[in-house]
Amino acid sequence: MSSSSRRDVSFTTHDGVLLRGWFYAAGENAPAVIITNGWSGTKEQFLDNFAKRFQSAGYGCLVYDNRNFGESDGGPRQHIDPVLQSEDYHDAVTFLSSLDEVDSTRIAAWGSSYSGGNVIQAAAMDKRFKAVIAQVPTVVPRKLTVEALQRLHALQEDRSQMVLNGSRLPKYIPVIADSLENSAPGLTDAFMSTPEAYLFYTRSAKLAPRWENKVTFQSVFKHMKNEPHVFLDKISPTPFLMVVAENDNVTSTSAQIQMFEKAHGPKELHILKGLGHFDVYEGPGFDENIKTQLEFLQKYL
Repeated sequence: MSSSSRRDVSFTTHDGVLLRGWFYAAGENAPAVIITNGWSGTKEQFLDNFAKRFQSAGYGCLVYDNRNFGESDGGPRQHIDPVLQSEDYHDAVTFLSSLDEVDSTRIAAWGSSYSGGNVIQAAAMDKRFKAVIAQVPTVVPRKLTVEALQRLHALQEDRSQMVLNGSRLPKYIPVIADSLENSAPGLTDAFMSTPEAYLFYTRSAKLAPRWENKVTFQSVFKHMKNEPHVFLDKISPTPFLMVVAENDNVTSTSAQIQMFEKAHGPKELHILKGLGHFDVYEGPGFDENIKTQLEFLQKYL
């Protein structure tokens, strides 16, 4: 499918931030899906794979960059605020509902990894969504290990210095290590220190000219307080699909499965056997993943 099958779009959030993305039309008055990327990701990093398959199946798609990232406005740049990101879904559904090509009564929310947690929060609070898909979602923050507590102290000190010095210039940390060899805990201060993360981001960055290997240090503080799981029991009666990778070392497989039990029906859990967190975006893992998601949408949307 050529790039002519999508068009550039933009919309303004309730607090005045211009978000930019793509719209994939699927005919007149079609059901549609809203898609955003996870931690530091931009729309070019394999989201096109999903949008094209949804479009081919008759679903329009709105794919946009989160505020402060990619082509979207907002600042500080590279700053992740999960509350605001989840709230932007409410404005996205308002915008999408205004398009002639979209049936406003048949819109689904889609998120992956960190945005998987965002859609859980958005769908719990906005019943305009008629289905929600969360793949390999962040449902709980990382455990407060000794290392995490040390980082929390550093985060609090960084925040205190910004207050005392009146500085609004954020400190940044890398998303991934500077090399595959350094991709291990203790060898890097990157947020994601695994070889799998390094390989995924360096590969997908070739498709994403605006991706940057950094996030604000205070993004980690926001993450440590982010608890999407508390919204799971509020999604119902909206149909909910959670896709989990069996060997996920980024968002805990066991935590996802355990938290899924909090959601009321209708709900579906699909476990991708033998796969890791980043295997869901391309290759054989993507094929099984998208098949499951299309079957879910055909059933409920």
